Amino acid sequence: MKNVSLFLVPIAASVAFMAPAQAQTTKSSACDGVQWKDARTAKSCVDVVERNGKPYVKLSGKVIKKGKISLTVLLDQSKEELTWMPDLGEMVLIDGREVDPMKVDVGQELHFYVPKSQIATN
Repeated sequence: MKNVSLFLVPIAASVAFMAPAQAQTTKSSACDGVQWKDARTAKSCVDVVERNGKPYVKLSGKVIKKGKISLTVLLDQSKEELTWMPDLGEMVLIDGREVDPMKVDVGQELHFYVPKSQIATN
């Protein structure tokens, strides 16, 4: 399977934080220090990382379904389904190349980096 990183931030900001995905199946202790807006997100947290002075929450999962305008990802940690409708111009990084998210195969592992401010209260 190819390495993929996915960023749920506007494309202008996401370019600054694309990195190859690394296999990580255990939850980082950094996740425990976050006050979550939703308990399902807390279960899905893999790590909290800082990039360019801003904290991001790392989630991971596998694409289980592709619609016409969306991808459904089964999150590794919580086994919750997340539906993502990529904005025009959003890209994923696969083996160092930018790829249209709708061209990602079912079964592809994805790593999401979501700005902490969008899913946490602290």
